[in-house]
Amino acid sequence: MKLAQGPDTQKMVPPYAPYRSFRNYIDSLKQGIPSQIDRSVMRNMSGALQSQLSSALRYLGLVSANGQPTDRLSRIVHSEGNERATATRDIAVAAYPFLFQGFDLKTATPKMLSDKFASMNASGGTIGKCVAFFISMAKDAEIPLAPHLIVMRGNRTGKPRRFRAEPQVPPSANGEPPLTPAEMSSMPWAQMLLSKFPSFDPSWPDEVKTKWFDGFHRLMRQGPEVKEP
Repeated sequence: MKLAQGPDTQKMVPPYAPYRSFRNYIDSLKQGIPSQIDRSVMRNMSGALQSQLSSALRYLGLVSANGQPTDRLSRIVHSEGNERATATRDIAVAAYPFLFQGFDLKTATPKMLSDKFASMNASGGTIGKCVAFFISMAKDAEIPLAPHLIVMRGNRTGKPRRFRAEPQVPPSANGEPPLTPAEMSSMPWAQMLLSKFPSFDPSWPDEVKTKWFDGFHRLMRQGPEVKEP
């Protein structure tokens, strides 16, 4: 196996593949490292993921430009626990010199980190993917990070996640209380009726929403009466 010479960071974009896919692939090589890493040994992946993973392996110095495995790849594949963390840290430090020379990861902000990747040929949505990959790798390597950066892991943009609230169902126009999900689930005919009713659109004006709910309640009450036991 050859010793990695390190990526040409002036031309290559840092890894932006899903880190879990990268780690799973590394672990799969425990069964045996082929003499060449190419798409033929990534058949269970999509074409896009094959390309991203191949690029990541080259950037990290785990394979040569023509796909030959390096000593770095062998070391990380065959290591566990603290040894795996050390191997991962050595790979990260060698592959991301712009983050370890004159840059303090313990005090950096999300914007500062994103700007660093933007200066390394990443652009648009790829920047967030590069950041997510590095932060996950830093966790495996036990590299200390600023608290603000740790929060970014799993959230590629570093922005707070937005959760869509369930629409509040107002009473129908005739004052009758709305049907609850439990009531609807007890009606075997409900799905048949709903299939003939237009889907609700949260972007509608309030007046249209009110008419939709009124029609919805009338439709639901057209079903057979459920008698109390």
